[in-house]
Amino acid sequence: MKKITFKRAKESFNQGISYKIFIDENKLTELNNGEKKTIEIPKEFKNLSIKAKMYGWWGSKRIDLKSLSANETVNIKGNKFLNVKSIFIVLLLPLTGPLMFGYGRDNPIIKNIGIILFIVLIAFAIGILVIWKNRWLEMKTE
Repeated sequence: MKKITFKRAKESFNQGISYKIFIDENKLTELNNGEKKTIEIPKEFKNLSIKAKMYGWWGSKRIDLKSLSANETVNIKGNKFLNVKSIFIVLLLPLTGPLMFGYGRDNPIIKNIGIILFIVLIAFAIGILVIWKNRWLEMKTE
């Protein structure tokens, strides 16, 4: 049996959220902020992969169990850009309304800038929620 140590960094963001560790679709354990756990992995799981998730949707990329050594340490931390900084970019979305309908009523250039900004922000929001859903958490081996 392999013993794998899962270590979660102490973070100021996501501190109230526990990270769930999965072997394929089977929940293995949960890690709270700054927690460290050592888990024995049975031999029948050696060809499967592990993944960390925050909620049901967002998580990390998969790591194959066969690529890990017997006493490996896996560090898990949140992606600071996606968890903290991207929220401020999405908060620009309400500013597009006055550009399109307020100031843009008399000036078509400002209205077009508001429309372009709105489309870019919506594409960014879709990107961070759907396309980059496996990058919200970072799992690295030591």
